[in-house]
Amino acid sequence: MSSGSRKEGVEWDEAAVELIVTASAGYPYFLRQFGQDIWNAASGPTITYDDARVGAANGRAALDSGFFRARWDRATKAEQNYFRAMAADGDKGRSSGEIAARLGRGPANFGPIRANLIAKGLVYAPGHGVIAFTVPGMAAFIKCQPN
Repeated sequence: MSSGSRKEGVEWDEAAVELIVTASAGYPYFLRQFGQDIWNAASGPTITYDDARVGAANGRAALDSGFFRARWDRATKAEQNYFRAMAADGDKGRSSGEIAARLGRGPANFGPIRANLIAKGLVYAPGHGVIAFTVPGMAAFIKCQPN
């Protein structure tokens, strides 16, 4: 628990902290969103596991409708198809060649799409020939999008 929480007279159950750290994947913006939603859900001076569970669900809904939706909507249809091929592996990085193979073409065909997604800040290259989402949870969001 931070000293800021103590100043507000709030304590956190360890299980609540663990749930939020896991749900947020440690991503600062997600921690802020979940923290806000947990604060709004909590009824007492101690943040419980149930408060954290409700706050995480509400925070995830807010992220899906705003944070993730904005990224998805910035992508063209071709970029969204590339995203879908990436999402098959979850959030971990994958080889550009493997993504191209899933889409039935050679890697050179997707160079411009990959470059555009990098320029938009939606993906990054953590290593040579590898591509990954810039935020955790993007793959799960994409998997829920209609074709």
